[in-house]
Amino acid sequence: MKYVDTKKGTILLMFRPIPDFVQKCLFVGLILILLTPPATAEQGVQDLLPDSTVARGTGLIAEAWLGQPVGRYGHGVLGDRTEAGTLYARLANGRVVGHRLDSRSVFEDLTVRLADLNGNGQDELVVVQSSLEQGSALAVLGLRAGRLQAIARTPWIGTRNRWLNPAGIADYDGDGVMEIALVRTPHIGGTLQFWQLAGGELIARGELYGFSNHRIGSRIQDLSATLDWDGDGIADLLLPEVGRRSLAVVTLSGGTTRVLTTLPLPAEVKGPLTLNAGGRSVRVPLENGETVSIGPDT
Repeated sequence: MKYVDTKKGTILLMFRPIPDFVQKCLFVGLILILLTPPATAEQGVQDLLPDSTVARGTGLIAEAWLGQPVGRYGHGVLGDRTEAGTLYARLANGRVVGHRLDSRSVFEDLTVRLADLNGNGQDELVVVQSSLEQGSALAVLGLRAGRLQAIARTPWIGTRNRWLNPAGIADYDGDGVMEIALVRTPHIGGTLQFWQLAGGELIARGELYGFSNHRIGSRIQDLSATLDWDGDGIADLLLPEVGRRSLAVVTLSGGTTRVLTTLPLPAEVKGPLTLNAGGRSVRVPLENGETVSIGPDT
């Protein structure tokens, strides 16, 4: 016990001595607190858009994701009326950088695609950006001077609530440079387009009408697959035609967009489409519950 003098008198303080083992536990706990660094954005994915996925890379950009959920657009093409206002990337050194849109647009997507579009050894980031007034465009961002910056964008569709869905990224024409394939307005007579990043701009390389790689309101965007269908060493694109009751194999070989073959299906494509082992065939889940395997040898 201990006496403490105050202006109003003396206070008697009584306490029990702390057992040795308790003192040791407190000491160890204090040391652990002092040695543990504060939590930072680098230690985990922050602010992730609901139901979206984290893209992972092997270069300077280790991870990329969509965040800052916002409700300012209200289109709902991907199942709800919440879109992303910010794109984040974690670098290989652990630092997190972001690119935030202004109030006039959103990222209307569920994943960021990482690909080296210009052959400089560093991944760009590919995502759907939608204007509140002019609908969607395909946006390409990149790391410049340690910051995420917009590099290029396709033209806006031009009408509010009109969307596009990426279909693949590969060297579809065999020129050694990647193209981005997308379907513009996949719910109302979709047009397949191929775009290539050149000189800081996206250049149209070809297009073909009559495709649909998304069911409106669905979270599943992967209704296409890339494989070398005809064995010529150049990537081809497999995707549903309008109505999603048949698949088409499209090539851009030689710079000309054309259909190599079409394949009827017993039901509508549900997705997601995934390559089987070896990359020579594709698993295609259907709306009736069946899953079929499609390939040049099947």
